[in-house]
Amino acid sequence: MTGWRRWVRGHAEALVLLVRGRGRSAAFRAARMTGATVAAFLVAQAVGLHTPPPLIAALTALLVVQATLSSTLLNGVQRVLSVVSGVALAVLFAAVVGLTWWSLAALVAASILAGQLLRLGPHLVEVPISAMLVLGASGAETVGAGRVVETLIGAAVGVLVNVVFPPAVQTRYATQALERFADEIACLLHDSASALRAGPVTPEQSTRWLEDARRLNRHAPRVDRALAHAEESRRLNVRALRVPPVGRGTRTALDALEHASVSLRTLFRALDDATRERTGIREDPAYADIVRRTVASLLERVGNVVHEFGGVAVAEAGDAEGVGRDRLTGTLEALRSGRVLMQDLLIGDPRSHSGLWELNSTLLATIDRVLDEFGVVDDGDDGPAGPPAPDSSRARRAAVTAGRRLRIARRSPAGHGGEHVPGSPSREGA
Repeated sequence: MTGWRRWVRGHAEALVLLVRGRGRSAAFRAARMTGATVAAFLVAQAVGLHTPPPLIAALTALLVVQATLSSTLLNGVQRVLSVVSGVALAVLFAAVVGLTWWSLAALVAASILAGQLLRLGPHLVEVPISAMLVLGASGAETVGAGRVVETLIGAAVGVLVNVVFPPAVQTRYATQALERFADEIACLLHDSASALRAGPVTPEQSTRWLEDARRLNRHAPRVDRALAHAEESRRLNVRALRVPPVGRGTRTALDALEHASVSLRTLFRALDDATRERTGIREDPAYADIVRRTVASLLERVGNVVHEFGGVAVAEAGDAEGVGRDRLTGTLEALRSGRVLMQDLLIGDPRSHSGLWELNSTLLATIDRVLDEFGVVDDGDDGPAGPPAPDSSRARRAAVTAGRRLRIARRSPAGHGGEHVPGSPSREGA
C-alpha cells in the first residue's frame, strides 16, 4: 500500500510541475485563438452579415492565427486567395453551365489546377470547397461575395490579434530540445559504462544499447525543426526584443551531437558483435576483462563530455564563459588523457590481435571524433576548449586502418564458396 501511495504521489507531483511549466503558455494560446474567433464573428455581424451566421469569418480567424506571426500572414494570404479563386470559378460556371454532374467535375478539376498554380499549399482543397458551396447555392454572386467578405474579415482579425497579442518566442523550447538530445546521448553512455564496469554484459544488453544508439539518430531532425521554429517565431515579433536569439553555436552544437551519435552507433555495433561472439574471451580472458573495464572508463568520460557540452551549448553568452565552460574543458582534458594512456593497451598491445582489435580501434576513432567535434563551440570568437593531442591524427589513422583491415579479413572467403572465416560473425550495417 505504501508503494502504491508513493507511486501516486510521484505522478501527482510530476503532473503539477507539468501544469506549472506549460499551463501559462497553453492558457495564453487558448485565449488568443478564442478571442480571434469571437472577434471575427462579431465584426462580421457588425458589417451586416447575419444570414447565414458568419461562421466562415470565425473559422478563418481560427485557422489563420498560428504560432508565429510570419506564418499567420502567409496563412491569411493563402486562405483569402483560395476562397476568392473558388468563388470566381463558381460564379463563372453558374453563369455559363449551371450545376450538373459534368460541370461539377470540371469545376473541381479547374479549382485544383488553380490552387496548384497559386501554390496555396495546405489551403489547396479550400478552392474546390468554396466553389462547390457557392455553385450549389441560389444567387451564386451574392453568396460568393458574402463568403469573400467573411474570409477577408476573418483573416484581418486573425492577423491583428497576433500583432496586438504576439505569440511567445520559442527559443527556450528549442534550447531545451537540444539539451535533451545531449542528455539522452550521455545517459546511454553512462548506463553502458556502469553495466560494463559491474561485469560482463549479456547480448541482450548490448543489443539494447545498439537499438538505443540507432534511435538517437532520429532525434536530430526533431531538434533541427525546433531550432528552425524558434528562428521563425522571432520574425515580426516584438516579444523577440526581450529574448536573445538562438546563436550560431547552437546549430554547430546540434551538428556535433549528430555526428557523435553516428559514431556511437558504429561503436555500439562493434560492442554488440564482440559481446555476442565473446570475442577475445576464449583466447585471453584476462586481457578481455581489462578491455571491458577500459571501455567502461572511457565511455564514462565521453558521457561526461557530452553532458557538459549540452549545458554549454544552450547557455547564454555570459554563462558559457563561466563554470560551464570550465567543466567542459576539464572533461575534455580527462577524456584526452585517458585516450593517450589507453592507446597502447587497446591498439598497440599484441593481445589486441586476438579479436578485440576492431572494438578497440572503433572506440579510439569515436573518442577522436568527440574530441574534434566537442572541442569547439562556435559561439563567437572562442577557440578550442583545449589543445589537441599531438598524435591524434596519426592515432586516428591507425585506428581506422586497423578497423578496415579486420573488416576486410572478415569478409574474405575461406575456401568454401565465400563463407566467413570460422568464428567471425556475419556483419550487417550499423
